[in-house]
Amino acid sequence: MTMVENVRNGLLIGASPRGGEEGREPWFLDPREILRTVRLRWLTVLLPVLLFLAAAAAFTHAVPPQYAASTQILIDPRGLQVVKDGLSPPDQASDASLLLVDSQLRVLTSDDVLGRVVDRFDLAQDPEFQGRETLIGAIKAAIARLTGRTEAPADPRLTALRALRDRVGARRLERSFVVELGVTSDDRDKAARLARGIAETYLARDAATRSDTTRRAGEAIEGRLAELRDALRRAEDKAQAYRARHNLVGTRAQLVSEQQLTQLSDQLGAARAKALDAGARMRQVEGVIAGGRFDSANEIVTNPTITALRGQLAGIERLRADAEETLGKRHPSYMAAVVQERALRQAIEAEIRRIAAASRNEYQAALASARTLADTLERRKADALKVGDDFVQLRELERQVEASRAVYEAFLVRARELQEQQRLDTSASRIISPASPPEKRLGPPTAVIFVAALVAGLGVGLVGSLALELLAGRVRSRRRLEGHLGRGGLDALPRAPRGMTGAAALRRDFGSARGDGAYEVAVARLRHRLAAACPGQVPLVVLVTAADDRAGKSGLARALALSAAADRERVILVDADPSGLLTRDLGAAAPRDLAATLGARGSLADALVTLPSGLRVLPRPADLPRTLAGSLADALLRSDADLVVVDLGLVGGDVVTERLIADERIPALLVAVSARRGRLAAIDRALKAIGAKSRPRIVVTDAAAGE
Repeated sequence: MTMVENVRNGLLIGASPRGGEEGREPWFLDPREILRTVRLRWLTVLLPVLLFLAAAAAFTHAVPPQYAASTQILIDPRGLQVVKDGLSPPDQASDASLLLVDSQLRVLTSDDVLGRVVDRFDLAQDPEFQGRETLIGAIKAAIARLTGRTEAPADPRLTALRALRDRVGARRLERSFVVELGVTSDDRDKAARLARGIAETYLARDAATRSDTTRRAGEAIEGRLAELRDALRRAEDKAQAYRARHNLVGTRAQLVSEQQLTQLSDQLGAARAKALDAGARMRQVEGVIAGGRFDSANEIVTNPTITALRGQLAGIERLRADAEETLGKRHPSYMAAVVQERALRQAIEAEIRRIAAASRNEYQAALASARTLADTLERRKADALKVGDDFVQLRELERQVEASRAVYEAFLVRARELQEQQRLDTSASRIISPASPPEKRLGPPTAVIFVAALVAGLGVGLVGSLALELLAGRVRSRRRLEGHLGRGGLDALPRAPRGMTGAAALRRDFGSARGDGAYEVAVARLRHRLAAACPGQVPLVVLVTAADDRAGKSGLARALALSAAADRERVILVDADPSGLLTRDLGAAAPRDLAATLGARGSLADALVTLPSGLRVLPRPADLPRTLAGSLADALLRSDADLVVVDLGLVGGDVVTERLIADERIPALLVAVSARRGRLAAIDRALKAIGAKSRPRIVVTDAAAGE
């Protein structure tokens, strides 16, 4: 007892019960369990690492380094406003402009442009663009030759075009009209040359396309000029013939008949106005004559003859008045003045009558002229009504002439403009960032590839090993078993040394030397813990069984018995295993058959074999009736030993084992679980078979140090 209490704590494997294990994380998240799995399944971890490293080496050898060169092209959809009327509208909506740039992006990587680049750089003779011979390709070619399905060799230019198409990429930069073109190649200088060549070929092809489009449009218009000219001439001839046939003489705006009608209408109005004016003057003069007041009419007052006569009359009247006042009325001078006055008055009246006659004649002439013009106007109106329908048709023909003339003139001007535009480059697209040889290769460096392969292989190997462990369902460690069962405090024993197993351990003389190794200390601690758990039990009967580890179970029973015998306790080791491992290791027969002893209710000592170390062993008979299981339990409980260790069979293996496990008088039941060989499914079945009435102590054998 003292030996066990004074040993170092590091040697007491499983020395103290563990508690508070609820909520433990799964075992495959425990770094110690992961390391244990890696040690056990190192080949599973190493194989993916080697495969990934080999794949990385094959990849770096098979795939040559690639270099990407890029250039940027500004595609301005507006173009240059060189002439007023271009072939395409210079101003477009933003969405239409973006669509135009996207369309040019397709043109940039089209087979037309790439094919010209192939011809320019003679890529049909470049091995890089003809495809290198690979192992898989050689195998396919060999199979095709064997099966007689060989294909005709492909066109080198088409092969180079397809390879170049796969190596070219273009994209429009966000929120701009700038297109970025990228080309990959095994040679950095070749990548830059190809990028520049594609950009230059695209710009040259775009300018040529614009010029060709303008030329074809001009040719199409010129081809229509002759037809339009003939159509204009036919329309003019038809209009002129119609005018001559219907005698429609005049300007383009108005016929002669219409002009005459307008003039006659104006003349008639003027004649009627003149007649009215003449009539008014005539009536005024006649009224003056009738009234006797010659100075009230404008025609008379303003007449120069009358004005002169009136002047003379005034002079004569002054002379007459002077003669009358100075000489008298009988004086000859007065009489001569009176005669002259009378003569002047008669002359004025005669002149007024002449003015009245002239006014009457003028009025009659004006009336006659108005009547003549009215008759002529009526005749012209009748003639105009006759030619109205003909003039309507003539105007329609003249409109056709004007339309044909307008179209012909527009086509003629446009044809001349397009002829000049063919020689002008109105494109505003240009290279804004020429391609230069790239400094770095594409993809990660070789060291990064191998490191990634190593990490990936380790990850796959680790996950694979953990998955295999999960599928295997092995115990492996006490931690894993505790996590599976959901309870802690399991006892654990390290792997037993060679001297503690087999027949040599049973014949060992513990009186000469006492073992103090880790295994012996752990067994002693387990034994004393059993004694503390069952106080006052004399003898202490301990049943040892297992789910699937028969050798570990027998080794545990043997170790407990030998440890007690080393402490000079009275110990009986009972072999109740149907396989009889202890009996075979003992190599000695019992003095009396156990079945006969139990049947006769004799002393158990008659069937025991005492070893030199003082350990007494009860061998298993060849045939132990199941009806004697209860008698065996009674005999064990009545024995004179301090400790009775019973090596049972596997749980569910035989009736005697089940009867002894179910006997409630026996308080101690140990279930041995091998960390190396035990399976979780078998342990679950065994614990389910034992039941929940008794709580067996689970002892993990072959446990690693530190558990």
